[in-house]
Amino acid sequence: MIGSFYGSRIGIDMGTANTLVHIDGQGVAVKEPSLVTVRAGTGEIEAAGRAAEAGAGRTPRKLRTVRPIRHGMISDLTLCEGMLNRFLRRTDTLGIFRRFRVAIAVPGELTEVERLAIVESVRNVGASEVLLVDQVLAAARGAGLPIDEPRGRMVVNIGAGITDIAVISMANTVQTRTIAVAGDDMDTAVAAYVRGKYQVLVGERTAERIKIQVGSALPVAEPLTVIVKGRCLVNGIPREVALCEREIREALSVPVQHIIMGIREVLEQAPPELSADLVETGILLTGGSALLRNLDRRITAEFGLPASVAQDPLSSVIAGLAHQLKRLRSRDWRRFGHPS
Repeated sequence: MIGSFYGSRIGIDMGTANTLVHIDGQGVAVKEPSLVTVRAGTGEIEAAGRAAEAGAGRTPRKLRTVRPIRHGMISDLTLCEGMLNRFLRRTDTLGIFRRFRVAIAVPGELTEVERLAIVESVRNVGASEVLLVDQVLAAARGAGLPIDEPRGRMVVNIGAGITDIAVISMANTVQTRTIAVAGDDMDTAVAAYVRGKYQVLVGERTAERIKIQVGSALPVAEPLTVIVKGRCLVNGIPREVALCEREIREALSVPVQHIIMGIREVLEQAPPELSADLVETGILLTGGSALLRNLDRRITAEFGLPASVAQDPLSSVIAGLAHQLKRLRSRDWRRFGHPS
């Protein structure tokens, strides 16, 4: 048993909303919300993942629910390490005699300091070597794109905290842009709309549920409505309101337009030959927020390029990391890793 995990290869997609852990030869072992519940006085972690999510917005004052990752970057190194430690313990990977290698997906435009923070966080939970993999490349490979070809392809990975946009050729990003607008900003926009129009305060989870149930980027064929409950700002008591798809589409218009603008910037700066390829290869959407209704149709209408959503957009990055782990040789880790 001591040597059973020696040299294990682990892929980690540590996103703003969710963290996924893939162990080579076993598959996805962890799929949990990137949340921790912290005791206010001591900073001690009481719960992580789904257990923390269950109490979000309902904890007593002595406890608070925190996201250790914001906009694709580690906002609290200690809490991030604690969360990762708890997740990895569930896989039976950690142990005094066990060493493992980690390939972790990161946004394309992180600074060197931000990259080092991620490396330090992963090494502090026991990784002997760490390989940083461009998130959008992992998403493209996980979605099944033949990115090794000398042919231009565009991927827009829309997560919770950031949107990574890239034109790819020969397994490299040729033109890339990371914008700090994604699913969380959509939720914030929905909550602000409900507060402004109906004077009703709703929490993050309720705003996300509204977005999922009736949100869209273009009009839908059948009218959609959702009933939500919140606290009335006028008299302070609970209140129920009905929201329709048209209202939420209006609320989402600003964050959706920011994503459209980011795509336009990348398209305008891409080399002409690769741009020409996109007429045929189109734009692939990955990430959980790519599931917003008619977002692909909106992008097609804006640019006249075929846009589609990956078959499993939520798992594209971790699937790409799993593929990468199988291809890596020892010398790749020595060259790109950070040996202890």
